[in-house]
Amino acid sequence: MTAEPVNPFSVAPFPSAMQPLNPVDHDHDHLYVDVDSTGAQYLEFQRQMGDLTSVLDHGRIVLATGERGCGKSALLNRCAAWVVGELKPRGVTAKVVDTTTTFAVDQRMGVTDRIIKVCDRLFDVMRREGLIRPDALDEFRENRREPHRVYDNLGYFMPDRHVLVLRLPSPEDLWQEVVSYASLVCGGVLFLMESAHLDREQVRRITRETEALTKPVVLEVGPLADGDARKFIEARLNPQGIPGRFPRMSDQTVVSAGHKFATVAQLQRTLHSTYEFRMSQADYEDGAWVTIEDILDDVKRRSGDGSGAP
Repeated sequence: MTAEPVNPFSVAPFPSAMQPLNPVDHDHDHLYVDVDSTGAQYLEFQRQMGDLTSVLDHGRIVLATGERGCGKSALLNRCAAWVVGELKPRGVTAKVVDTTTTFAVDQRMGVTDRIIKVCDRLFDVMRREGLIRPDALDEFRENRREPHRVYDNLGYFMPDRHVLVLRLPSPEDLWQEVVSYASLVCGGVLFLMESAHLDREQVRRITRETEALTKPVVLEVGPLADGDARKFIEARLNPQGIPGRFPRMSDQTVVSAGHKFATVAQLQRTLHSTYEFRMSQADYEDGAWVTIEDILDDVKRRSGDGSGAP
């Protein structure tokens, strides 16, 4: 039986190739490629977390920084999955709750109102997923618009031997919102945040402002470095044990493509779209090749104005 053509840049089971990898819920571990310093930052997260005693006893906050498209969300999801796996043998259940989509893209409000809205969303999600003790449900419901009271009592609200790993929306008021969440850190809670706007001076300010409360873990990712694009492309075009047929790229095309994109998101978006288009053509053959011309043509098609902007 001949394998069906596949797009090697698709991310099953997601309908969109641009959804960040999420090994908490899916078999995505093998899809991670060490680009944009994400591999080194993942190891740094593990080093600073240690045996996770600090999370259990005091709570922690993690902030991933770097420009848009550098893999911050996928990195934090990987960190969350590691925490889940590390705590399981110790009889502790770590539950990941994602509130990153709490706000509409154009929604604007102050820091206090944002934190209250996230807390209100947290109640809804935790209730739906059975993460609130039945005898604590009414108290949580009554306090959900008072974040300090909620987070101070989360250890009581949750079932025994549970830890909450909370993916928070990207901060709008930057350092102030991060500092506000640092004041809410408590035992059994790990806050995960990301921002594409914080610069190093703002990160230093956050560290100074929170040092009396907690020690934030700061993970920094950047644009594609030399060799990153090749590493990413080769990992996708040479999958282990994944059936399917798809066009290949010559070494020259891989090198040329690597010079066209600044971030892994730009690379992923363009190559997925290029393969989708190439494989939909009537003249598609098993031995077809994707060329740099195919890639540049796709950029032009998607730009809509022929500028070739990724």
